[in-house]
Amino acid sequence: MFFFNIVGEEILWRGYIQARLQGKYSWLLCSFLWLLFHLPFGIDLMIMLIPVITIIPYIFYKTKNTLVGILIHGVYNGPLFVLVALGLKK
Repeated sequence: MFFFNIVGEEILWRGYIQARLQGKYSWLLCSFLWLLFHLPFGIDLMIMLIPVITIIPYIFYKTKNTLVGILIHGVYNGPLFVLVALGLKK
């Protein structure tokens, strides 16, 4: 779950989509598209994700390094995945 969700999502969004966007504010467009991608999870989650949804694309824009996004995404999502895997959270 960790690999396919976090690594896969970062490779898709940073390594493929954002890497092909051009312009000074391309990271902002990617942030908006990534927010729309999370729309099915509900407005509450989308509001909670706003910091990470803006920080990761901006950092990728500055560094062109997908690994940074994977690490931040992993720190943000990882603990929840552990709780779900242990059956402590639905």
